[in-house]
Amino acid sequence: MRRFILVAYVWILLGVACIYAKGVLAGTEISNFATLQYEINGIPYTADSNTITDKVDQIIDVDVVWNDISPIIVASGETERALRFKVTNIGNGDDTFNLIYDIADLSSDFTVTNPKIYIDTNNNGIFDISVDQETYSITLTADAFSTIFLVSDMPTESYISGSISNNAIEAKSTIGGSGAPGTTYAGAGTDGVFAVDGMSGGVDKDWGKYEMSNNLGVKLTKSATHSGTEVTTGTIMMYNIVVELQGNGSVDNLIITDAIPVGTTYVAGSLKLDGVILTDIADGDSGIFTGSGIEVNLGTATQTTGVPYIKTISFEVMIN
Repeated sequence: MRRFILVAYVWILLGVACIYAKGVLAGTEISNFATLQYEINGIPYTADSNTITDKVDQIIDVDVVWNDISPIIVASGETERALRFKVTNIGNGDDTFNLIYDIADLSSDFTVTNPKIYIDTNNNGIFDISVDQETYSITLTADAFSTIFLVSDMPTESYISGSISNNAIEAKSTIGGSGAPGTTYAGAGTDGVFAVDGMSGGVDKDWGKYEMSNNLGVKLTKSATHSGTEVTTGTIMMYNIVVELQGNGSVDNLIITDAIPVGTTYVAGSLKLDGVILTDIADGDSGIFTGSGIEVNLGTATQTTGVPYIKTISFEVMIN
């Protein structure tokens, strides 16, 4: 008596030119073979079929989301104000995306100037022009994301409080990015596999908002320089914090604090206000080193038309 059993070890859909599996990395090999088991006169025999191997093709997809929780409040004449975006590669393979800004849609009340795009180099979610790098393309592995800043200057003209400017970041795949889901690109994917634009069409855009305010506010701008040509053990980092009022009026109990960065040591006696040395201990001046950071109490700050309020705090740390 002959008995036949056909066992398939890995399933495969035959007759389909492409394998679209967004959750499986592009270029992954999918292989299978079948094993035949049978008996002749009670003697068992086995035989294997040929092996069929296909590679997973690349789905090109990207997601752009404005990541601020509310409109960024700005004032006329301000510079280097940032909108924060999250750009995610939601495809299944490595991709490089070109970054493009779109300034002031038709519903905007005012238009920003000098737009630039930066990547959040230190991944802290806060724009710092002394750290973050200007860039107009990013490379992301599957499921990876980057925080991107659209940084612009505000117009010098006056606008009523509540005026809005809508500004966008667009990310477009350099493999595809047609905007039409299902558009295919033979041999353009990872390891030369087939590539196809996914649900986003390989391109996505989102809009963020600036909101103009004529109300009194305080602006902090931090910058850093360092000694020597390289940043290494013993390098002295010099930080400057510029404090400015926005609008006319007074603010009370204005206190500035800044933690000493991990991996560095505060340089004793380096704390200054407008170039004047402040002692590190609590005494008659406005500054103190707390042991973990610096603190400067500016008290009441007043600004009137033609008499701007601006203070500069500086201190130094040494890299351990």
